[in-house]
Amino acid sequence: MRQENDNTNNRTNVQYRPLGELIRGMIFILFGLYALFSEKLGMGRLDMSDTWLYVLAGMLGAYGLFRVYRGIKQLFF
Repeated sequence: MRQENDNTNNRTNVQYRPLGELIRGMIFILFGLYALFSEKLGMGRLDMSDTWLYVLAGMLGAYGLFRVYRGIKQLFF
């Protein structure tokens, strides 16, 4: 009985969290790309100066890459 409860409560084998890291990372990268290219592609303009727009896009992209890295690290290593 105790062994059965230990197996059901064990979350070390669940692979949902790294997959969520990958998905969140991709979303942040896409938001960063949207911030960079939205005006050039005619999808709208963010009401920010170009400098802050590049800073925002860089931060979103870097955070997205970090999330993707963590997801890959948890899945494969």
